Amino acid sequence: MNAEFQATIELFPGYMRELLRSPPVQLNELEKIPKQGIYVFYEDGKPIYVGRSRNLTQRFDQHKRQSSNHNSATFAFKIAKQDAAKEKVDIKKTREMLQVDPDFLPFFNKAKKRVSEMKIQVIDIEDPIEQTLFEVYAALELKTLHNDWKTH
Repeated sequence: MNAEFQATIELFPGYMRELLRSPPVQLNELEKIPKQGIYVFYEDGKPIYVGRSRNLTQRFDQHKRQSSNHNSATFAFKIAKQDAAKEKVDIKKTREMLQVDPDFLPFFNKAKKRVSEMKIQVIDIEDPIEQTLFEVYAALELKTLHNDWKTH
């Protein structure tokens, strides 16, 4: 195994402990978070999504802003697709088409509001390689429902 990769992944159990010890905050408490890193969204006390960003405040604004589109509110879009499918809304359209579809749009708006009310935990990780790998590690460790690693 590559020595640099091995050294990086050996950091992850410690990062996970640090992440889980970080105080959960609401998205309206963003002054309490670091500039960049890995974040976990919680709903009903359960971890449901792991993400990463170089600018967490900006990223959280994108996740919850009602004007955000499918590219900037990807987590909410995922939730909206699942909820819409349960209600038999046709979600077999492009993302661009769905975000303006009058049958789908209420689900997307509701999902963005739902995301805005979730709690988050954050860990400051500067290195982009560590961020990338730890995002996957954390999602697997926490068994998050909404990380699927598919591209869009």
